[in-house]
Amino acid sequence: MEETTKSGNVQNGLMFGVIIGFIYCISLFLRYNAASSVIMFGVITFLFYLLVIGMLFFCGIKRRTELGGFIELKDAFQTIFIAVLVAELIYTIFNVIYLKFIDPHFFERWHANMEAFLEKTIKDDDKREEALNKFNESMEKQKLRGLTIQGIALGYLISVAITGVFGFIAALIIRKRKPVFELDNQA
Repeated sequence: MEETTKSGNVQNGLMFGVIIGFIYCISLFLRYNAASSVIMFGVITFLFYLLVIGMLFFCGIKRRTELGGFIELKDAFQTIFIAVLVAELIYTIFNVIYLKFIDPHFFERWHANMEAFLEKTIKDDDKREEALNKFNESMEKQKLRGLTIQGIALGYLISVAITGVFGFIAALIIRKRKPVFELDNQA
């Protein structure tokens, strides 16, 4: 029984990981193509991440249904965490391929769009220059770190950790233990 449950957890996690990974790919593609609007970029990021979290819940609920309506925290989290590992791997691979081969000039476009956004929103020249300098520093670090093996691995692990926390919360909410004693309501 234990081995069957474990293999079902893995199967379910892999299936949902691939689905969530493709959702991530669509999200990234839309995000990168909406990069001309800083606000739209943020809205797409937020909405799709909510969709990813919702899919993690659905992954756990589906597994609980497969197990007869009851699931322990261990099984719920195992299923969800496998989905997180697979989805974040697909996300990372797509991100690297897109930024390195499909649209290598993304960072330059993003910089120009951010500069235009800051010009519209911050009227004080000194504050705008300060914000732009901070953005430039942050972007250079991200650009250098983001396309190295070490940076990619670190980014993957950070993404797994963040999404894993949400997955653990989902597993806590989804878990449902079998009752210790079956109540017989027939008198």
